[in-house]
Amino acid sequence: MKKLFIFGIGGLVGYRISLLAKNKFEVFGSYNQRKPNFEFMNMQKLNISDENKVKKILTSVNPDYVIITSALSNVDYCESHKEEAEKVNVRDVKKIFDLCEQIGCKLIQISSDSVFDGTKKSSYLEDDNPKPINVYGKTKLDSEKIVLKNLNNLVVRASVLYGWLPDYLSKIPSSSMKDKNFVQWLIEKLTIQEDVNIITDEISSPILADDVANAIIHLILGKYSGLYHLAPPIQISRFDFSIKVAKYLEFNEKLIHPVTNMELGRNVITGNNKCLDSSKMQNKTNFKFLGLDESLINLKYNLEQDKKC
Repeated sequence: MKKLFIFGIGGLVGYRISLLAKNKFEVFGSYNQRKPNFEFMNMQKLNISDENKVKKILTSVNPDYVIITSALSNVDYCESHKEEAEKVNVRDVKKIFDLCEQIGCKLIQISSDSVFDGTKKSSYLEDDNPKPINVYGKTKLDSEKIVLKNLNNLVVRASVLYGWLPDYLSKIPSSSMKDKNFVQWLIEKLTIQEDVNIITDEISSPILADDVANAIIHLILGKYSGLYHLAPPIQISRFDFSIKVAKYLEFNEKLIHPVTNMELGRNVITGNNKCLDSSKMQNKTNFKFLGLDESLINLKYNLEQDKKC
C-alpha cells in the first residue's frame, strides 16, 4: 500500500482527506494546534516552519505522496502580516518541495481562486492569466509556481471551501489564523440566533471539503499531475449561498442581512468573481462533483454525527 503524508490533519481539508484516504493508503500526518482522534494513523505534532523536524519526519516515513493542507488562509490576516504570510505560504512550501525532490515523492498543494483578480465575467479556467490583488493571493500563486516546477506534482484550486470540523477541534484556535470555515461560522451564529451580515457583491463556486478530499484522492490514484480547478457547477453569491444553507438546515434566514464588502469595512481588496470552471477535471478524469443539494445533505450528516459523539 502506498504511503500518504498529510500536513495539517487537524484542519478541515486535512481531516477529511485523512478519513477518506485511510482505506486506500497507509496514512501519516502532522498537526500543529489541533490533534484529531485518529487511531488509524501515525501522527506527529509539527510546525511546518521547523525545517529540521519536517526533514526528520519525512525522511523517516519516506512517503509516496505528500499533501500540504496547512497554510495561513485568513485573507485579512495575511494582508496585515505580509512577512509571516510569505514565510508560511511560500518559503515553508519551498522547503517541503525540496525535501520531496530529495525523497522522490509526489507533492500536492491546495491553492485558491485568490490567484485571480476577480474581474472576469465568467468562471476562471486553469489557463487564465493569474493576477492576484492581495497578499494571500500572491503567496498562493508563488507557492503554485514552486510546486509545479516538478511536472509530476499536482496543484488544485478551490473557491469558498466549507464543511463541518468536529467541535472538539474547531473550538481550538487554528494556526491558519482562520479558526472556522465560512459555513461552520455561519451555522454557529445562527444556532445562537445571532444576526449576521453577509456580502452580496461576490459570487463563487462553494465546494464541500469532502468533495475536495475525494477529488484529490481521485487525482492521485489516477496518476494525474499539473493544475486542476475543483468546483461544482455553481455560481452563487455569498449571501444567496448563506440563505440556502440556512433554509436547508432549518435556521431562521431572517437573521441573515445583505451588505457589500465596502459596508462590511474590510481592510483588504478581493475580487467580485471567485467562480472556478472545473471542466478540465470532469472531462479529463471523469470525476463528478456534488451538486449544492447533495453537498448540503453531506454537511448535515457530518454535523449530526458530530452531535452524537
